[in-house]
Amino acid sequence: MMADMEKKKNTIVDVARKLNVSTSTVSRALNGHHSISERTKLKVRKVAAELNYSPNNVAASLRRGKVNSIGVILPRINSTFMSNCIFGIESVTYPAGYNLIISCSNEDYKKEVQSIAALKASQVSGIILSLSNETKKTAHLSNIISQNIPLVMFDRIAELLNVDSVVNDDTKITVQAIEHLHAMGFRKIAIFSSPTHIYVYKNRMKGYLEALSSLGLTLNHNWIIENIQTKEQAQHSAEILFKAKDKPDAVFCTSDTIALGVIQTLKKLGIQIPQEVGVIGYSNDTFSELIQPTLTSIEQYPQEMGVNAAKLMLDIIGDKNWSMQVHKQIHIKPRLIIRDSSNRLLTE
Repeated sequence: MMADMEKKKNTIVDVARKLNVSTSTVSRALNGHHSISERTKLKVRKVAAELNYSPNNVAASLRRGKVNSIGVILPRINSTFMSNCIFGIESVTYPAGYNLIISCSNEDYKKEVQSIAALKASQVSGIILSLSNETKKTAHLSNIISQNIPLVMFDRIAELLNVDSVVNDDTKITVQAIEHLHAMGFRKIAIFSSPTHIYVYKNRMKGYLEALSSLGLTLNHNWIIENIQTKEQAQHSAEILFKAKDKPDAVFCTSDTIALGVIQTLKKLGIQIPQEVGVIGYSNDTFSELIQPTLTSIEQYPQEMGVNAAKLMLDIIGDKNWSMQVHKQIHIKPRLIIRDSSNRLLTE
């Protein structure tokens, strides 16, 4: 009996033949690919078990010249937003049989370039990337594309590259945030922004300027504070701004970290929030509902962003003609979460 079993080793072709489906359908079903229905996956697994078939992933990887890994490059790893993006990505890639190789650029362009080179050398099946703050040149990314290595970008993307991407509707939600401040009676609204050569911050600045114009509010260039990247920089700039004669009565911040620095400085100066100055952040970080006053912020749905980036990547990997297709951009709709730092109704 044992000799007969060893003689007759069933293959993926046998499984496909019994089910009257293609071998690619069997492969995707066994790897948990999202394009295959749960009903089909169950049928394939049942027949594979009956035939005592199990895929040889190592051999398959060697035949493709690729390993079953997807590289992910993040600008920071110590943030709630990025960790939730990773959670979303892995929730899709792991059931599909792919491991993640995670690299962090630490907002350093050179390290981002080195990470790309290392992932290429590791022969990953594709790369999912969010740009560093320093990245302005994209030759290292064009090189990936020219070598037909699947590339998906999320959040901080390079607009001029024709690749699949997942982004927030940053401009629209920023307009909504400024309209909220206006509805609360704030009229002199400042912005504290990270570098605006970066896609997300450029669009948040765009929304701020559009909202001021549509609401008929004064645009004071002294209230546009750019290139803020840390809490300490936000604290320093806020101290200068709120010690000046011409002060704003609200601040829209392009990240919660920046907003935290602004709030700490306002408290230090004895300025009441939101009675005297309203504050809005961006990203709905964990601490935003723990600090006092609680921080009005914008939920970006990072897990959903990660899920969509991973699905785009698997679609590319599974499509032999992917480079010929029109590339997709998925827009995640963020949400304004109103808390104490901007809600004057709570103080009336």
